This record gives sequence, structure tokens and C-alpha cells, in this order.
Amino acid sequence: MEILNPSRTELSVAHEQLKHAYEGRAIDLNKSISLTLASLEEFERMTDEEGIAKAKNQLGLFYSIQGEFDLGMKLSQQALAYFQSIESKRGQAEAKNNIGSIYYKTDNYHKGLILLLESLHLYRELEDFDMQARVLKSTGTIYEFFNDREKAIESYQKSIEASLKINALDTASNAYNPLSGIYLNQGEFDLAMSTIETSIRLKKQTRDIRGLGFALYGRGKIFSALKQYEAALVDFSSSEKILTDAKDKLGMGMVYNKTGIVHSALRNYDAARSYFEKAIAISEKYNVQFILFKAYFNLYELAKIEGNTIGALDYLEKYLSHKESVVNKEAYNIIKSYDAVAKIEKLEQSVKAQLEKSEIIENKNAELDSFFYRVSHDLKGPISTLLGLHQLAKMDIKDEQALQLFEMYHSQALRMNNIVMGLIHLTEVNNAEKLNIRIDFVKLVDDCIDSCRYLPHFAVTIVKKEIQEFEFYSEWAIINTILQNLIENSIKYCRNYDNPFVKITCTAHEDKVFIVVEDNGQGIPESHLKNIFNMFYRANDNITGSGLGLYILKRAVERLRGTIDVESVLHQGSRFKITLPNNIQSIANAD
Repeated sequence: MEILNPSRTELSVAHEQLKHAYEGRAIDLNKSISLTLASLEEFERMTDEEGIAKAKNQLGLFYSIQGEFDLGMKLSQQALAYFQSIESKRGQAEAKNNIGSIYYKTDNYHKGLILLLESLHLYRELEDFDMQARVLKSTGTIYEFFNDREKAIESYQKSIEASLKINALDTASNAYNPLSGIYLNQGEFDLAMSTIETSIRLKKQTRDIRGLGFALYGRGKIFSALKQYEAALVDFSSSEKILTDAKDKLGMGMVYNKTGIVHSALRNYDAARSYFEKAIAISEKYNVQFILFKAYFNLYELAKIEGNTIGALDYLEKYLSHKESVVNKEAYNIIKSYDAVAKIEKLEQSVKAQLEKSEIIENKNAELDSFFYRVSHDLKGPISTLLGLHQLAKMDIKDEQALQLFEMYHSQALRMNNIVMGLIHLTEVNNAEKLNIRIDFVKLVDDCIDSCRYLPHFAVTIVKKEIQEFEFYSEWAIINTILQNLIENSIKYCRNYDNPFVKITCTAHEDKVFIVVEDNGQGIPESHLKNIFNMFYRANDNITGSGLGLYILKRAVERLRGTIDVESVLHQGSRFKITLPNNIQSIANAD
């Protein structure tokens, strides 16, 4: 068992602490912030750039929840820049989700929607259903701001669907809450109440305290619409306490405004005014415009009831000013956002079409492989018979001219046999079961060399081996195909008058495995190098091969997601270098 050095242990502890902070955010956000700050200090001390970016992004999320939008934006943008530099899909998705959420919470719906949709696209590529659900919930909220209830309901329902695929009840409850609000606005009170009760039940079950605060707020709105004001005040009071403890400024502003409306309906005008003013104060401080103009309108209505004409006019002017700003901005945002949505949907449709096209091609290739396999096996029997007849002819026929003709026929039969065996081998490479086992390169190389003893120049060829000991798991049949092909070609096409040699090197470095086979054989003309991996291609007519060997080699390497580099000079020799990913090494380096 590997003993980790102290720095690696510390790094692992810091990452584990970061994960623990994220998982506990719904129960105690303040504690999660403290843990993340401690992790950030550790990552900075160890100069772990990726850890720093992850911690900053997480802090960006937590601060934005508390309404510290400027700080949240700054940290998330710093994280995004790093994740883009290392092309981390997950990092970019998380940062864009943060930034998009901040934009829409501060009324920049256009930028918010664009970044959220980009984030959603990345999460779909990563097949992360939990985060897809969270982003879909946010996009649903933006569609609500645009008064597009149909698309809002669609987003919320997709969010619930994605959540339930992985039994993420907490994430599902996030979408049930605003979905209940839409049903309420449509006058479907029973459906609204049953939906919000589901959200409350799930929030209690998953111990999402902050989420429970929003769910209670949602039920309070239904009670208020049903004129059950005392029940509404109980829910709003519980919601206010939870969201205040969580320092969720957006939620606090929403609860203040709705609580003021209930007190106004109960003719508790002083209490109503106090709540409206608190809603305005927090909205002005954190630039939450959609709460701000609603609170000014409610103060305007209250001033009218109290007969305060001057105050009413002042509040009306402020309401109209903020409302005009939001409406003008919203109209622009709607046009720009839907234009962007159309472009993104078109892009996703294009990607889907490409995937469907790739699937069709794969199916056709499978059919072609099946055809090759059946035909090749059907031809194998007759060709074996022809090769057998050649042996009989050599024993029974004494006429020199007739024997010469039989040799010509035999050479063509051998060529046909090579092609058929090559096609069979190709279909086996394409369709072999992906069974990874530990590769013993020492034994495998020796076996491949031994299988070449029948070749004419084997006895005079010097074989050199440099095989490093390392752990590597892969598909044995495919690795065998690669080595067999390279070694056999080097011996087959050697120059037996010039001290022929074949050198085989197998090494590993970091997360890569390298197989190098070089020789001083016939070499390949430079003009042919670009075509040598094409099916049935032969560099010249004097070569007796089928033209399938290097094609099969290329397919085998591609199957393992590797690469081939070739260096060759005519009459001097060739050098083939295969580079393969080593998952075992990657895992070790990540520990």
C-alpha cells in the first residue's frame, strides 16, 4: 500500500473539508463558509491552483446566497478564468452557474439566462443530473420574470424529472416550490397547496433548513391569497427567522414585502409600513430591483389608505421610476435572451443530429464488420483447400513448367489468405470484448518474438529489448495485436545483408505508456508515409503483404485512445512509437 507524503495528505484533507462544507451548506451556511475559507488558506499555502479555484468558486456560491453579490461575482469570475485555462468542463459549469445566478438575482436576466444555459449544456455533457436540475430551476425562475409561464413550468418539471432520476429529493423540492407559485397565480389553489406541501415535506426530510425557509414562504403566500392571514403570518415568521439566520438577503426582502401585505390586509398599518421599509432597505443595499419597486407600490397603496396624499405621490413616483427601469431593461432582456435561447437550442439540435449521425455510422460499421467476418470465414475454407492442393501438386507433378505455374497460383493463393486473415483480424479488433487485465510486457514481447520464428530472416535478425517494469491494465488482445504487428513487420522487411536488428522498448512515464519498435530495415519512402495506414495500401508492388497490417495497427491504437508516430527513411529503417493512456498512473497521481 502506498504511503502518502505529508503534503499529499494535507491536500487530501483540504479537499475533503471543501466537500464537507458544500454538503453542509443547507444546514449551516455560516459554518460552510468558515470551512471553505480554511480550505482556501490551505490551498494557498500549498500553492494548489486548482484547489484555490474550487474554494473561490464555492465561496462565490455561498456569498451570493447571503446577498453579497459583488464579492460572489468577483470570486466566481476568478475561478472561471482558471477553469477555462485548464479546460475543465465541470469547473466552468459550476462557475457559470454561480455567475448566471447572480446576474438574474440582480435583474440582469439576459446575461443570467445565457450563462445558465451554457452551464446546463456542460452539465448535460457531464451527465450530472443533480446540477442539471438545479440549473433548470434557475432558468424557470427567469422565464417567470419574463411572464412566460409555459416555459417556466417546462423548466421546473424538467428539473424535477432530472432530480428524481438520481433520487435527489432536495433538488426536486427546489423546483416544487416555484412551481407551486405558478399554480397559485393561475388560481389553482388546491394544486398549489399540494405542491408546496410536497416541497416542505422533502425539505424537512433532507434537512435543508434554508430551503425550508423558502418553502414556508411559498405556503404563506397561498394562505395569504386564501385570506387565511394568521396562518400566513405564522409561516412568514418562521421563514423570516430561518432566512435571517442563513443571511439570505434576497429571501429576507421577499418575506418582508409579503409580511407587510398581510399586515396591511389586517389593518396593522404601522407593522405593514415597517416591513415595507425593511424590504426597501435591503433591496437598495443589494440592488434587488424587482422587490424594490413592489415595496414602493405597497407603500403607495398604504399611504392612500391612510389619506397621506403627499406621501402617496412620493411613493408613486419612486415606484414608477424603478418600475420603468426594470420594465425597459426587461423588454431588452427578453428580446436578447430569447434570441440567445434560439441560438443555443439550434446548437443543441445540431449536436443531437451529429450524435444520431455518428450512431448511424457506427451501426453501418458494425454491419460492415459482420459482413467482412462472414465472408472471410466463408473464404477461409476454400483457400485452405487451395493451399493444400499446392502441396499435393509438388509431390505428384514432375514437369518443371507445370510446377512453375503452380507456384504462381500458390503465391496468389497465399496473398488471398493474407487478406482474408487480415479481415478476420480486423473484425476481431473492432469487436473484441473490452476486458482489462494486467499486461506483462516481458512475457508478451517474448511470445510475439517467438511467433515470428517462421519468417525467413528471423535467424539473422538481432532482437534488442528494453522493457521497464510498471503496472498497466488494458485489453490483452489489442496490446498483443499492436506488438505482434510491429515486431513481425520489422523482421519481415529487414535487410538480411546489413546486420539486421529490431529494438523493442516498453516504458511508462506519469499517465502515459510508450511502445517503441525500431529497425534498420527497408524503410518507407517519405512520399508514402501519409498513406501507410490506409486500408489495402502498399508502398510498392514488391511488398508481399495484404496492405491491412498497418491499418489494423491504427485501429487497435485508436481503440485504446492512443497515438502513433512514425519516422522512416528509405534503406535506413523505421521507428514506430505508440503512446497509450495509463489509467493506473492517473489514479495514483490523483491520490
